[in-house]
Amino acid sequence: MGKVYSRRERVETALNHREPDRVPCDLTIAPPAYMELCEYLHVPFEPYWWDDCNHAFASVEVLEKLDVDIMHFSANAFVPRDFSIERDEFRDQWGVLRKKIWDTDTDFMYINGDAPLAGIEDVADVYAYHWPEPEELYNPDLAVPLVKSLYRETDFALTCQVGGHLFEMGQFLLGFEDYLAYLYTEPEIVEAIMDKTMEIQMKVETMVMDTIGEYLTYVRLNGEDVGTQNGPLINPAYYVQVVKSRHETEWSHVKKEFRKYNPQGKLSIHTCGGVYPFIPHFIDAGADILNPIQPSAAGMDTELIGREFGGRLCFHGGIDSVNVLALGNEQDVRNEVKKRIHDLGQGGGYLCAPSHNIQGGVPMENVIAMYEAIHEYGKYPLY
Repeated sequence: MGKVYSRRERVETALNHREPDRVPCDLTIAPPAYMELCEYLHVPFEPYWWDDCNHAFASVEVLEKLDVDIMHFSANAFVPRDFSIERDEFRDQWGVLRKKIWDTDTDFMYINGDAPLAGIEDVADVYAYHWPEPEELYNPDLAVPLVKSLYRETDFALTCQVGGHLFEMGQFLLGFEDYLAYLYTEPEIVEAIMDKTMEIQMKVETMVMDTIGEYLTYVRLNGEDVGTQNGPLINPAYYVQVVKSRHETEWSHVKKEFRKYNPQGKLSIHTCGGVYPFIPHFIDAGADILNPIQPSAAGMDTELIGREFGGRLCFHGGIDSVNVLALGNEQDVRNEVKKRIHDLGQGGGYLCAPSHNIQGGVPMENVIAMYEAIHEYGKYPLY
């Protein structure tokens, strides 16, 4: 019989591109679906942390029932400290109005309700904006005792969301369409937003690492979506010319600060969509883990990605949350899990999870089938 790994050891081993006893797994889920999951599992709906209105951080009880290996929290607030999921709208810490919209009677999400810098014509307007202070974005009085307790009393691999949004912040502040136009018509405004965001985020990252870095297995940066379902959102050449150097600066900073406390600590980045052309640049810029690996997006062939980048990059996600989890049956889910583990899990380096947050209305039987299949097909050595 081989070594029995703790959850934390399992994740650490995989992230160092070695094979543990089985492929580690994660749960990423939206609040409406989390409510449904709690009801299905007969546990209280008690998210222990709200820092992003469209993400529910699951409780210890839920994670233990599913035998998940990773526990999430955030140190980069996008909601007020008195946030409640019952609120229909609120203004986030960066000054953007968030409004709840309902897709169905049971499924909702928060979308941007305004763009505070819409229509600006001068870079001076960027610097005149009321930017948040780093201290407004991180609450160590809440984070430190919680993380210490989870580290000592559970064996979950702990991961914290912090920083990022260098590319996306302009979308929030200018509005999506204007932002895409400004990339080319007002580049100095876009770059000023990136730089101001980076300045703030790097200060937050240092604060977080100085207080809880020693307890974390990896850190996750907020989204930098440079892809769409149909392929790149921007020309990869633009990414190289304008964005990549800023990512290198921020990513090297957070890794340097993190590795003062965990020399093996890893950095996870998030970008949705068809981002295959960007992956070599993400590796060059310092990414250790790419989330979420969406196989339904253009160019995101998991067999190709695993073969080409496995060993240099870890993968998080991969289980099609739209066409399979939402629309398939339990056998479809099992087949999906088996394929993605085969494609992405060879030699370690894979955290098996949905390709994006599980949404409301997804059959809970499919969610359970996914985790059962991960534990069945994820045992090393893989088939």
